[in-house]
Amino acid sequence: MLTIGEVARRSGVSRDALRFYERIGLLKPHARSEAGYRLYDASAVERVRFIKLAQGLGFQLEEIASMLEVMAEGKPPCAHVRAMLEEKVAEIEAKIDALTKLRDDLKARLDWARQHPDPACDGKNTCVYLEPPAPLT
Repeated sequence: MLTIGEVARRSGVSRDALRFYERIGLLKPHARSEAGYRLYDASAVERVRFIKLAQGLGFQLEEIASMLEVMAEGKPPCAHVRAMLEEKVAEIEAKIDALTKLRDDLKARLDWARQHPDPACDGKNTCVYLEPPAPLT
């Protein structure tokens, strides 16, 4: 059996993170010592590494919990994870599209601002650089 400190050291996460994972149901100690210390079996280290790997790939803890639930049911998680990967890729592509549009809009405004470094402002509480860009001249 491993103590929480040993699991933390082997998995590269803090004890606080392990306690948090326990509170939200991602990790469960195998037993408690007579003194009340959490004791884990060796599979806890691999479980925590799986959680951190999934987080590193952009999955939220709720999503990781659903993966772990499939595993707990004794089913291979690959079909479930593949569907989640497809969703994650679609989300990221949508974000990339939105960021690309934003970048292009900002660049057009910056190009116009560079061509008009001292625009005639009319004293309003706005800035012409933030207005829709005028056609380049």
